[in-house]
Amino acid sequence: MKKHLIFFTILFTLLGIYTTSFAQCDTEALSERALKALPKGYTFVKSYKVDGKGGIRKTIEYTCVFSKDTQYIIRMASRDGGVQGVLVTLYDSQRNELATSHVNNKFFPGWTYNCKATGIYYISFSFKDSQSYCAGAVMGFKR
Repeated sequence: MKKHLIFFTILFTLLGIYTTSFAQCDTEALSERALKALPKGYTFVKSYKVDGKGGIRKTIEYTCVFSKDTQYIIRMASRDGGVQGVLVTLYDSQRNELATSHVNNKFFPGWTYNCKATGIYYISFSFKDSQSYCAGAVMGFKR
């Protein structure tokens, strides 16, 4: 009986260490990597933590205010070095899609949007066939 208790204690301890080590999402480091991909001429505005909690969260949404006659840019980085399976979509206040990083079955590291009207916009991060459910993103602007 004592051997079984020791065996299960060790088993659950190792299982806990294994799942914890693979479940961590370092969004700060990924946002730093995405920041390096922000082109010159853009001013950094905000970083976004895109942690899908291992697949529990399929969509992560943020709101922001955009200004007319301003160009906005989003750049992402994910755990695997690319952005395969992670997409970011921009919606206006009426939930009309304005920009997306998933076009013709290809994933891109972000998008650029020329704002035509000041207002509230929604930025939605989602995972499509993603294994990591983890990314970092940054937004920049220029006038």
